[in-house]
Amino acid sequence: MIKVILTGLAFGVLPTVLPASTQLCEGSGVSVSGQTPKVLELTCEAVNTAQTLFSQCNVPPFSTPLEIEILEEIDPGCVGQYHCGEQRIEVLSPGPMQEVRNTNSVFGFLPINEYFQSVIVHELAHASYDNVPCPLVSCRASHEYVAYAFQIMSLSPPSLATFESSSKLDRYILNDDLNAMVLFLAPDSFIQKVWTHLTQQDDPCSYIGRITEGEVFFDRVMP
Repeated sequence: MIKVILTGLAFGVLPTVLPASTQLCEGSGVSVSGQTPKVLELTCEAVNTAQTLFSQCNVPPFSTPLEIEILEEIDPGCVGQYHCGEQRIEVLSPGPMQEVRNTNSVFGFLPINEYFQSVIVHELAHASYDNVPCPLVSCRASHEYVAYAFQIMSLSPPSLATFESSSKLDRYILNDDLNAMVLFLAPDSFIQKVWTHLTQQDDPCSYIGRITEGEVFFDRVMP
């Protein structure tokens, strides 16, 4: 599970080294702390990917400064979590992430480093969407729509093709199909429906922009 607490990958990013095991990802305002240079490099690459995708879709950037902590242990059942209002993200390092992730899930086929980077993009999308006022008690489904959409967009072309071929959704997905109940009870189905729904739009990037501008929500007032 990728958790948000509510209260084709880019390469060549050269991190600016800060003291100890902390680096500032160049041109991003994002600092990353972790135990190995490799994991810091992977994280900065993912930050660069997220910034590129957000820019391409005219999505507002996440607020900075922002801190990403790469940890060896995190809350049970999670591989990453964005702390709303704190400008802080926690993500499992690739080793522990490989041990706890569900290899039968929709992302289970990904090489661990690519999955790790996609989780970083997912959490950064939460950080970006955090600036959208929610008109309801909770906008969890809308939050996760944006986060999963960008996570899938960050995949390499071969991985994206594998993801799409495994989805097997050949019907039109309605907005009402993307709700918090599906998210919690059938998360893999929610993820597949997000991507199918997004690709069925005339202009997927413009549609994402409408969501992040607060024009479209997938959450409803519960009876």
